[in-house]
Amino acid sequence: MRNKVALALLVLAASIVMAACGGTQEGADLAGNTTPRAVPARRGRTDPHKSCDAQGINSTQLQTGACTADGVQYAVANYGGVVRLRSLAITILEVGVAPAAAGNGRRVAPERDAFMRMKLQVQNLDRKPRRFGFNQTMLGIGGSNYLESVDVERRVHPESLGNAGTMGPGETLRGDVLFDITEADYQQLQQRGRFFIWNFGDQASAQISRRIGQLGQIRLYAADVAPSQQRG
Repeated sequence: MRNKVALALLVLAASIVMAACGGTQEGADLAGNTTPRAVPARRGRTDPHKSCDAQGINSTQLQTGACTADGVQYAVANYGGVVRLRSLAITILEVGVAPAAAGNGRRVAPERDAFMRMKLQVQNLDRKPRRFGFNQTMLGIGGSNYLESVDVERRVHPESLGNAGTMGPGETLRGDVLFDITEADYQQLQQRGRFFIWNFGDQASAQISRRIGQLGQIRLYAADVAPSQQRG
């Protein structure tokens, strides 16, 4: 069963990357998922103090930018786009999956069905050196929220972003975050998946509250279309 799950996840991850790069793949993959909906890049500015719904920044209109919902200020992008928070800018470069994590001479199986790996690129927008912390991101799929598999990132996966070291002001680093996910949720990834990012110095929490202040979100069910690909 675990090998079957991993195979379906690999197809899913490939379809996400292809859609984000402007690929033409259509239809469903082995897991019954469709590729993310392509959305033209937004023109004009958004107001971080105005309602997300009022600016079309929701799961229906799929606009991007800054807005407020339930007392939390969001910075929202679609897959392939960049989220800019007060202290950092971040984008997803790749999505991959595996039936186990291996590194540093160790091999660890997931407690659920598979490890989902997201390769990120992060830029330090702060005026002082910063380090991307373990447990600074979260994967949401429908009603399920997954925090990072920190112990695996720290001890088994040397490519983890938390192991990447310190970034000086304006510097950019690349690295991975890992999530231990279920088969039932990965089947919904491209319909209901969201990736959340916290500012430097903050820790991810499965419960989003007003105390967070500012939160980044990248939709996994919608992909940006480059200006050169837009018609008209």
